[in-house]
Amino acid sequence: MNYFFLVNWHDFLPREPGHVVAFMGSGGKTSLMRETARQLRDEGVEVILTTTTRTEPLAGVVPLDPDAGGRYHVGAGDGLRFARSGETGDGKWAGLTPAAVDALVEAHPAAVVLVEVDGSAKRPLKIHRAGEPVWPGRTSLVVLVMGTGAIGRPAREVVHRFGGEDCRALADHEDGTLVEWEHAADLLLGPGGYLPRVPAGVPAVLALTGLDEQADSIGLFGFVGRAMAEARLPLVMFCDLASTPPSLRTACRDDGHTS
Repeated sequence: MNYFFLVNWHDFLPREPGHVVAFMGSGGKTSLMRETARQLRDEGVEVILTTTTRTEPLAGVVPLDPDAGGRYHVGAGDGLRFARSGETGDGKWAGLTPAAVDALVEAHPAAVVLVEVDGSAKRPLKIHRAGEPVWPGRTSLVVLVMGTGAIGRPAREVVHRFGGEDCRALADHEDGTLVEWEHAADLLLGPGGYLPRVPAGVPAVLALTGLDEQADSIGLFGFVGRAMAEARLPLVMFCDLASTPPSLRTACRDDGHTS
């Protein structure tokens, strides 16, 4: 596998208004989305966060609720802004419909919108069910998030919906099964996996989190090589979100790059 690292991890991010960057998967989507929002904000880009699913209230984030006309008012200031549609009965923030996310873009044409499009019950890996993720029609880039800390741990503990009726990957394994790199590859690339669910024609980036929990560098390198062999995954992010500040690097498949 030939690759090179981008000078800045964030060089691939869109800065032009009107883009919708969707974060899907498991193992740190919200944290990575917030770090992305901070980066863009610090460059002077107007950013709005939102979700098409329920989410826990985000500390330090200014929640934006629609007025009677369904518009979201984006205030000034340094705080990150999050568009929601109110609260649910369990105290979580209610997400927007895909159509409402698209309308948010139209109402704030100077902004880049970052949206979380599925949930994972705080597990590092997940098995998607029918109807997930929930994609805004204007999605222009997808960040696929996977937690490498799941490798070597019992699937029952680290894979959301393991053993459920919608289980596709790991379907024939027992509760004591330990997650291996091959399982992660199946969840990423196999039928019903993360990548096949990305809308056709939309570029994707793989973001690997939990690197502080993963000591198997040989297995990681092999997994990355398999992922980068896919035409739709030319970029892989390596994310240690637990460090202060977070450590992020982005590798790009080398298709004839010269330094």
